[in-house]
Amino acid sequence: MKTFLQGVLGYGVGSIFILMILFSAILASLLRFTAMDTDTLNQISLIAGLTILAFGGLLAAYKGQKKGWLTGLLTGIVFIVIIMLFQIIFENRWVSVAQLSYFGGLLLAASLGGMIGVNMPNRSTQ
Repeated sequence: MKTFLQGVLGYGVGSIFILMILFSAILASLLRFTAMDTDTLNQISLIAGLTILAFGGLLAAYKGQKKGWLTGLLTGIVFIVIIMLFQIIFENRWVSVAQLSYFGGLLLAASLGGMIGVNMPNRSTQ
């Protein structure tokens, strides 16, 4: 279990954080240097968040090679708990109902990504 948490979930959550930081820098640059309004930015960030969580669940399940939906779901839960803790500690704000629905969508995307990732062909040389 310790190897699972450190290896598989760490790989998935780490990739999610790296992709989120990279994509937020891209979105911040677009917002600064183009005429993009915040409504468009919100829609793009929603789609990007769902895609990135699905990709993180896919990578974690591909590395874990079993129970893809559970691996993706656990990856999403770890990510969401970290985000909620950051919000509570640094912004001194509790989670709203709208955020809970967004988090539910993220969990679903990570779980679906895990289902896809566990069924991807393994490239091991035999």
